[in-house]
Amino acid sequence: MINDREFLYGAAFLRIINFGVRVSLTHLSQIHSSVYLLATDQTTAIILFKISTKPTSAWSFVFSSQEEEGIIKLQNYYSDVMLFIGLICHRDGICCLSKNQLFSILDDKTIIKDQRIAVSRKPRSSYHINGMGKVSLDCTIPQSNFPRILFEPNE
Repeated sequence: MINDREFLYGAAFLRIINFGVRVSLTHLSQIHSSVYLLATDQTTAIILFKISTKPTSAWSFVFSSQEEEGIIKLQNYYSDVMLFIGLICHRDGICCLSKNQLFSILDDKTIIKDQRIAVSRKPRSSYHINGMGKVSLDCTIPQSNFPRILFEPNE
């Protein structure tokens, strides 16, 4: 039987491999079970996936101590590679944030453990992201952002 995690990760990976560029995927399981390195001829990126199985908006995501440790390790070992957080909003889509966007809405920029963010989307609109204390991301994230953002040249 295919569980929700496998099903939703499969959808994310299908979008990545069907984007139209040759990409290699490496599971960085020694850092975290949900972290992947993506490499093309032009770019390299890392994505940490989080899943919400709630069927409808708003989707809630809470960061664990393992994810906090994983992000710290990634910053140490892969400091020159762009880090993204892929928030899989059940069957609706994937809201992909850069590490900088994520940290801009967190309450404490160094301790992310137990922090919660919410992603919401009205029909035919973009994702809205709120951190703790109702701090909102200063922009919306279009559904079409994933996986395109992963393949843009690293800044």
